[in-house]
Amino acid sequence: MIPRPFLLLVFVCSTLAQPGLLAAAEISPFYTRNLQPTVQIFGLPPTEGGRITPQGRTSARLVLEAANNFSGDRNARERLEFDGETYRFTLSARRGLAPGWEAGLDLPLVGHQGGIFDSFIENWHDLLGTGEGGRQHRAQNRLFYFYQKEAQTEINLQNSSLGLGDVSVFLARELFAESLSLGRFFALRGGVKLPTGNADHLHGSGSLDAHWRLAFSDARSLERFHMTLFASGGMLWMSRGEVLPAQQRNLVWFGSTGLGWQPLQRLALKVQIDGHSAFFKSSDLRELKTASAQLVVGGSFYFSEHWILDLGVSEDIVVDTAPDVALHLALSRRF
Repeated sequence: MIPRPFLLLVFVCSTLAQPGLLAAAEISPFYTRNLQPTVQIFGLPPTEGGRITPQGRTSARLVLEAANNFSGDRNARERLEFDGETYRFTLSARRGLAPGWEAGLDLPLVGHQGGIFDSFIENWHDLLGTGEGGRQHRAQNRLFYFYQKEAQTEINLQNSSLGLGDVSVFLARELFAESLSLGRFFALRGGVKLPTGNADHLHGSGSLDAHWRLAFSDARSLERFHMTLFASGGMLWMSRGEVLPAQQRNLVWFGSTGLGWQPLQRLALKVQIDGHSAFFKSSDLRELKTASAQLVVGGSFYFSEHWILDLGVSEDIVVDTAPDVALHLALSRRF
């Protein structure tokens, strides 16, 4: 069963979208991250393209994400269970400084609770015939984030919470720009994540993290359509945090690639793959020891030249390393 709000949204978009080409439209990557409970606490940056905000201009986003986590395993030494939903509300801003320079800030709220999507996901799995992966043996809409090693409980989160996450600051330098509209763009992007969130509630990691990455965008007009290829990759360094500190790695590699296609004047369709190496060591469980990849599909709706709405759905293509399903919504405004 497809939720009625999604059907209504599809109807509205199909009604408002008119055939034709939106001149010089910018198709940006989904501003997403892995919301698995022990990954989203670190400074893994959301995906961004190679085009930076022009000097004197500002772009802002309000990002709403909801991730349904359901995975778990055990062996002679370890037991892990992630059953619940994680929500992330991010106010993000970027400002063009001197020519070729951009600064930014992300202010997040992070919450965990039992959630509301278990029934929908079970019906979706039934429809696809993929099985429920043990969901039928657990109570619906419960919160239980738990990890135990060598009879020592390391994570035990069962009470709902909402609080400030780890604040991040960003800086970007344009390396190459082929044109002011469509064309190729390269940028060097970096940032620092501050330990402002509560690590006991998994609102933050308790670590100071820093990252750098190269980002690329290539926008082209093909007859009546715009297409954009985007990719990025880099490394994340983390100081010793407060969540599984003895098992935490200090260096993680990450990357993303995707494609956007604009078949209608107000609508662009996008597909994206995000991945990263493992954040933890000294574990035999996939949720902690295995590199992750998730697939994000959806699109952008252009209300005007300045207002853009992104809608996406992600799923773990490396099973148990990212949320089972995550919903992404971002409203952007350019000034």
